[in-house]
Amino acid sequence: MKFFTLREIKKLIDNGEINIKKYLGQHFLIDKNARDKILSFAELKKNDVVIEIGPGLGALTEGIVKIAKEYYGFEIDENFCRILEKNFSNCENFHLIKSDFLNTDENFWNSFKGKVKVIGNTPYYLSTPILFHILKFYKKIKLALLTVQKEVGEKFVGKVGTKQYSSISVLLYIYTDTKICYSLNKNIFYPKPKVESVVVKILPLEKPRFEIDNEKKFFEFLPLIFSYRRKKLTNVIKKVFKIEKELLEQEIKKIGISPEKRVEQLIPEEIYELYKIIKNLKQGGKNGNVDRDK
Repeated sequence: MKFFTLREIKKLIDNGEINIKKYLGQHFLIDKNARDKILSFAELKKNDVVIEIGPGLGALTEGIVKIAKEYYGFEIDENFCRILEKNFSNCENFHLIKSDFLNTDENFWNSFKGKVKVIGNTPYYLSTPILFHILKFYKKIKLALLTVQKEVGEKFVGKVGTKQYSSISVLLYIYTDTKICYSLNKNIFYPKPKVESVVVKILPLEKPRFEIDNEKKFFEFLPLIFSYRRKKLTNVIKKVFKIEKELLEQEIKKIGISPEKRVEQLIPEEIYELYKIIKNLKQGGKNGNVDRDK
């Protein structure tokens, strides 16, 4: 096994063995102490099964395979795959999957008897899609540890009423305990990224904080409602869902939500109640008799 230093990475580039694609967010971890600090938050145990998203040259991989029972790395860059196979071929617990992590399905996740840990220094432009994909299979995940752009990480843990509060904040609140556990210096990466990075630790809950009747529909609803997060609630609903203000005001007052509120001021539980009201009104409950138990 090998941890590539900055000098060694530059040599790989000069020899044409790898080609860094900045537009894909490829930044290599070159500080072993920082690597060890990041992995400390994963609390790796010898019986853990670990999935790594985009191992690249294997900086995190080297630390994981030393401890974990089984390792599965998803990498699509052919040059990186070749180097990973050469570097870790003697490790019996190492399994390289030359495919996109976002293509994993229920069959893959259900192939594991217990829960797995997911670790990744994620490409920044894919951080949110990766997070949504992880949430689909939260019941199979013990822990997710992701390196993301600081601005994205702040949205993950965004609080009601702040500019960071977003649809992803709501979902992570419902399904997980999530926190930013470490800030990373730009100098530990090569090439040096233009943005700050943080390590986010995501612990899926045994049960959601409240039950969602149709997760797929609710997931689709959230970005719509947050598209005008700073505007008055009734104006947003009329614009996005074509529901008259008077009808909506009548219903939301019944559950104690002021029509003057803005979307960013609603706690996740209120957002879900709003979702149920809108769903029922759109399904024909235009007489005002909305069944909020559905």
